[in-house]
Amino acid sequence: MSEAAQRWDTATKRTVATILLVVLALVLYRFRGVLPPLILAFLLAFVLDPLVDFLERRARMSRTAATALVFLAVVLLLLAAPAIAIPVIVRAVRSLNLDFLRIAADVGRMVQQPITLFGYEWNLEEVYVQLLDTLRNFIQTVAAGTFNLVVGFASTLFWLVFILLAAFYLTRDADRLTKWLDTLPPPSIQEDIVRLRQEITEVWNAFLRGQLLMGVLIGVITAVVDAVVGLPNALALGLLAGLMEFVPSIGPIIAAIPAVLLAFFQGSSWLPLSNLWFAVLVLGLYLVIQQIEGNILLPRVLGGSLKLHPLVVLVAVIAGGSLAGILGMLLAAPTVATLRVVGHYLYCRLTDRDPFPETAVPPPPRRGLGRRLWDRARRRFLAPRWEIRPARPEDREGVEAICAQIWEGHDYIPEVWEEWLHDPHGQFSVVVLKDRVVGLGKLTRIADDEWWLEGLRVDPAYRRLGVAHLLQSHQVALAERIGEGMLRFATGSWNLPVHRNAARDGFRRVAEFLAYEAKPLPGPCPLRRLTPDDLDAVWERIAGSPILQAAGGLYEVRWHWMTLTRERLAGHLKRGEVWGGELEGRLTGVAIVQEDPERGQISVGYVDGQPEGITALAWGLRVLAYERGYEKVRFRPPSYPPLLEALEAAGAVRVWKHSLWIFERPLKGENERGRDRNSG
Repeated sequence: MSEAAQRWDTATKRTVATILLVVLALVLYRFRGVLPPLILAFLLAFVLDPLVDFLERRARMSRTAATALVFLAVVLLLLAAPAIAIPVIVRAVRSLNLDFLRIAADVGRMVQQPITLFGYEWNLEEVYVQLLDTLRNFIQTVAAGTFNLVVGFASTLFWLVFILLAAFYLTRDADRLTKWLDTLPPPSIQEDIVRLRQEITEVWNAFLRGQLLMGVLIGVITAVVDAVVGLPNALALGLLAGLMEFVPSIGPIIAAIPAVLLAFFQGSSWLPLSNLWFAVLVLGLYLVIQQIEGNILLPRVLGGSLKLHPLVVLVAVIAGGSLAGILGMLLAAPTVATLRVVGHYLYCRLTDRDPFPETAVPPPPRRGLGRRLWDRARRRFLAPRWEIRPARPEDREGVEAICAQIWEGHDYIPEVWEEWLHDPHGQFSVVVLKDRVVGLGKLTRIADDEWWLEGLRVDPAYRRLGVAHLLQSHQVALAERIGEGMLRFATGSWNLPVHRNAARDGFRRVAEFLAYEAKPLPGPCPLRRLTPDDLDAVWERIAGSPILQAAGGLYEVRWHWMTLTRERLAGHLKRGEVWGGELEGRLTGVAIVQEDPERGQISVGYVDGQPEGITALAWGLRVLAYERGYEKVRFRPPSYPPLLEALEAAGAVRVWKHSLWIFERPLKGENERGRDRNSG
């Protein structure tokens, strides 16, 4: 059968896709009663997956055993929670001993009296009636949705068991399900869908696990504050505040209402204040707690992952409550945030922009005094226990476990494992604690007199304990033993701990590089592929230029920075990797480029010339990328303003907020150090 007969035409594909979508919609509508428990199962699996990963990684348990242990704890907690919480809540409600009908009548009579303020008379009765009607309608709508939810699945043992079983299998097979889902999209959009899935996962990570932590923190803070000021039933009020933390925007307000009413009608158990002023005090304390939550706790726990305006969240909560009751209110914020992520992706694709610009990792937040003291104690205790040795084949699992926590699991080290392990010139080193790999790094020989440090990784559980500096010092000593010349490495401008380690080991910063990208551009290519016959003209353009000086005499080839020499330039010319732009027979711009089909890009390791020549050259490289079918042109220019302005004039945009710093230190080698000792 021919290839043309095997493939469907566009009309057939559209017809089949439409039929599948209609069938899927009908199935979802027909079995819509199963959706709420499935959603809860997904959420439960999402929250518990990190615990299972932790047990699997740290306790060396199988995935099934770790999942079973976690769900056993969940079942025990579900059995124990009602027995503990319900008596407390019942006692709290009974102890109030409030006549709610009388309270409502008193409030009604109070608002019936006009209020005179600044010479104007205000009648609050109509406002009071309208608020009551609005509140009653909203509560009825939410209650109806909640009642349907409860009657549908939550109140029956069958659905509870279904939720737990579904969540168990989803958690146990999470990795396999994720890999399977990532293979479903067509190859042309597979990378986009995977990145989109990762961003959506970050949103739900931030919300679900962040809200759990926020609920516990606010519940404890509220209970302690209420108990300190003598508010009755402080524990029940703290529990209510913790639960209401799951309802964004209006949850804290709902939690404050019973506390203020309780203060007004019962007063403090020990403060010598009237009930009115005590209610004002409690209201003020709840406002302070909300300010602490919004300005201190929330940015640190949730960060900016949701990136939603408070008004958007408020509208989403009200709409979610009207559509799906309590469940809709709880999931309104992350659902809208998910729609924002998808909308941003579609907008970028429709406007030919990159929906996933490459960004540098932000600097870590400053640690507290307690954490610093704890890390210092651990560092001293573990210092004599570290073992540094060359990597072995059996270390691969431990290395990949560390790499899985770097760059969202997209670390390149597993791809070069075999190459690094069998490198006859450098060394792939690991730091081991009781047969567990906790750190790794690679010493690579670029040339006889140039060496490169790369791949420095430390297990997150053992960071800030001196492992990185210990490994770096070991590699420096190793380089001193086996080589001479210059040792270099690159790190982010924000990475202050690495900067300090570099200074301690005698490194100095020699250059700063930025990251720019440009999209392909159709049109005639104005560039010429330069040949070895152009060596003299190209070298005359490069040697001694301010751009080369700003680069510290270095250029980049596949994330390695090395000295740009005439011999290396000749090699690039021979391989056809140098392009130039000319004006009236004069070379105005040159670039050393490498095509990277795997990443769909042209990588520019060095560019030089006059500003207008560089702009024309960058435009030409965009056209070249279009002709070759690449998605972008990647630049790594040094921090030299005229060069950056020329690239930006050609449509290149900066994609990193931070920059890369290149550090270097000279290596004497054993022979030269021996001569130094003899001469001394």
